[in-house]
Amino acid sequence: MIFQTKSSVLTNQKLGEDCFKLILSCPSLAKNCRPGQFVHIQVNPFPYPLLRRAFSVYTTDGKKTLEIVFKVVGTGTLQLSQKKTGDQLDLLGPLGNSFTELKKEETGIMLAGGLGIVPVYFYAKVLEERNGDLPLYFLYGAKDRSELYCLEETRQLKCKVFYSTDNGSFGFKGYLTQLLEEVIAKEKLSPPRVRLYACGPEPMLARLSEYALAQGLFCELSLEVGMPCGMGTCMGCVVKYQPDQSQEFSYKRVCCEGPIFKAGQVIFD
Repeated sequence: MIFQTKSSVLTNQKLGEDCFKLILSCPSLAKNCRPGQFVHIQVNPFPYPLLRRAFSVYTTDGKKTLEIVFKVVGTGTLQLSQKKTGDQLDLLGPLGNSFTELKKEETGIMLAGGLGIVPVYFYAKVLEERNGDLPLYFLYGAKDRSELYCLEETRQLKCKVFYSTDNGSFGFKGYLTQLLEEVIAKEKLSPPRVRLYACGPEPMLARLSEYALAQGLFCELSLEVGMPCGMGTCMGCVVKYQPDQSQEFSYKRVCCEGPIFKAGQVIFD
């Protein structure tokens, strides 16, 4: 069920340069959001900016509150970053699909590139709360240590956590996909049992998709694209989609058919 509801800002925390975390009071969404889904936020009650802004859910308490993490990239997110405790926001959600369920005999590996941490962190938290004994790994990478905005919260995860930075300023030096190869080898993980869940910049997802297909690994990608309407009407978030090589490509709306797709289904130009 999709809700349109008012929410109150509880806190607006600055995590780093132009990066913020909003904690919102919104029981109907907190109780119903699943990892991978997103909410559409009306930044102001008057039509400026005109369109809502889409944000993946970072986490919820399952009862009352939900959190979003975002970076200021334009007018809408700038205004959102200026919200204060008690301010009201109009939310629409939960929207989109969610990650495939991880079974107890499978090994889950979360891959978070930069702000792509948002949906996979939510999934890791849910899996830990349901069954803390699940074999679970969390790989978190960015260009530089300063862009690991949620570093302290990942340190509180119960699963095995690994870090990478492109410049070597923190953790493994190199791409997150390179760290993934190293973790699979060193931990002696069985490829048929490995399940990859990822979100991050498009180049990272493209590399990961190629790697997963070459290795025969199950992999789901949460795409980060602008979703102007969030309801599938404007066609502003379409991606090239090809379920297999025997078929011609078509187009899918990330807001409706996604934001999560299997590796190999999306053509990254």
